[in-house]
Amino acid sequence: MGLKNILFSAAIALVLAFSGNAMAAEKLNLNMATQAELAADPNIGPELAAKIVEFRENVGDFTKYEDLKEIEGINDAKIKQINEKFQIEGVASFDCNC
Repeated sequence: MGLKNILFSAAIALVLAFSGNAMAAEKLNLNMATQAELAADPNIGPELAAKIVEFRENVGDFTKYEDLKEIEGINDAKIKQINEKFQIEGVASFDCNC
């Protein structure tokens, strides 16, 4: 396991250790969340977290939840799961019949 993977795993462990009630009470901004914060969510995981961060770096901030569909592996049901803990500031929560 390389140093990068070890550091990433340690960051995830710290996020999990200190997130607790604060994360349950308040949603994190999807455009500001770190890769470790995204990966700590079991509905996202490390692979999808990397894709979300890569999208933000290459395309820019998410302006609507539908932007997430441009990422491979994300559909309406996944967006609904992501929206449980993450929000796009200034955008109403994602609502679908999924």
